[in-house]
Amino acid sequence: MDTLLPSQPSTYKQLVKTSLHLYRASFSRIILLSFLLAILVFIPRLLSAFIGDDVANLHPYSPNRIWMFVVNLIGITFFIGIVWRMNCVIRGIHEPLIEDLTVGLKKVMYVFFASILQGIIVFAITMALFELQRFLIYYHVLFSDHLIGVAFVACIFVGQCILIVYVSTLFIFFIPLIAIENRGVIRSLERSILLVWNHWWRVFSVQLTPWICYTLLLFLIRCAFRISIHIDFVEHGPYGIETTIAHTMIFALFIPWVAAILLTQLKDLELRKKMTT
Repeated sequence: MDTLLPSQPSTYKQLVKTSLHLYRASFSRIILLSFLLAILVFIPRLLSAFIGDDVANLHPYSPNRIWMFVVNLIGITFFIGIVWRMNCVIRGIHEPLIEDLTVGLKKVMYVFFASILQGIIVFAITMALFELQRFLIYYHVLFSDHLIGVAFVACIFVGQCILIVYVSTLFIFFIPLIAIENRGVIRSLERSILLVWNHWWRVFSVQLTPWICYTLLLFLIRCAFRISIHIDFVEHGPYGIETTIAHTMIFALFIPWVAAILLTQLKDLELRKKMTT
């Protein structure tokens, strides 16, 4: 079963191919968890479709955000279970479903606090960039009428977006590191940064692949079958029950690929790290 993961540093094409192989090998063992996770993700849309009111677009101070927070924690538990179950497939270990959920419950708070810490770091960088903008505006550096000034403003905003995406990508592996390597909150974030540091574009392009394919598939379904399916999670109601159920099933089929490509590239980066040290 070790052949399910790369044994040497791989190219983009090899990583995607290996992740699909892992996806197929573990499909029958993780599809139930995947469907449970998808149902949780689409609970607001399902409720909106049943009651005819948009409950997905909650007010920031709405008390309903409490139960949404609980739903998100349960969803994280299921995703950790998917990652752990795939790891068991890789290692040739057969465990009952309850064991995967137990692992998810044990690790969910570690993942939660790690995500909070990641959010604080990204938020701090965002606020620093915002203060930089205010400084430049105060001294009339931004929003000049000259072409050079416009180009400078464009470079500033593009650079800020790239920096935020870069920093967010550095932490992308903390869930599998917590789930399968038993690392703590700080150690998982630190390890993820060390692995991604010199391979940012490689990681970003590989990890973005499932989501690009997911979006393209939704777009094709929307155009080919004239189905009013929402392309992303920004659009709000109205939600049809049939399209919501179809979207839930599509999401359930794609989310294991996200876990598979995380585990595949994590192994690839660890091999690269070992070679350099």
